[in-house]
Amino acid sequence: MKIHRIDFGLAKIFYREFHRTNKPPVGHKKSYLALLGEDWHKCIVLNPDNPYETFWSNTALPKDWLEDLHDDVRIRSDDAGDLCVYTRGQIIGVCSIGRPVARWKDPGVYEITRICFNFWPQSNKEKKYFSKFIRVAIDDFKRVEPASKFVTYIHDHQSGRYLEYAGFKKDKHIKYSENNKGWGSRQNRSSSDLSPKYRFIREVA
Repeated sequence: MKIHRIDFGLAKIFYREFHRTNKPPVGHKKSYLALLGEDWHKCIVLNPDNPYETFWSNTALPKDWLEDLHDDVRIRSDDAGDLCVYTRGQIIGVCSIGRPVARWKDPGVYEITRICFNFWPQSNKEKKYFSKFIRVAIDDFKRVEPASKFVTYIHDHQSGRYLEYAGFKKDKHIKYSENNKGWGSRQNRSSSDLSPKYRFIREVA
């Protein structure tokens, strides 16, 4: 398994394709991509009229953005002329780390703001890829940012077992009141997901 730090714009393409909420994370600092194997895969077909629509933004992008992004990621036209994202290796997942949405007094707290997997493990070895991905991403992040702890949230119908294997501990169960508007109460914010969640925390040793 290979784990790479990737551009946020590229991460958002993967989130739009694979994540159930289709929303980009906020407070971004770094994003990571996990790949398995060495064969090239055509994983995403972009909109030929507007390939930048996956960025949730009307901001103009550099003309050279479609050049080589990474040794294991390419954006190329296929035989049919469609603009596609190719990866050298099967995608296991993508994650992003940034400033936490909730307020913390400790400036060293960072949040895994988005985790997205596109892999169905068939063996015990493959089941360990998810936790290994998170561990390696956090270790890389700690080398460049002074982090004291990491926090992340999952829906309460999810087990979060891979987070526990990655060193996280279940911290609290969060339920929102019927009158809670979350981030949706702020101007220009989309509606928040107010379904019950579990918060997980990993202290930095």
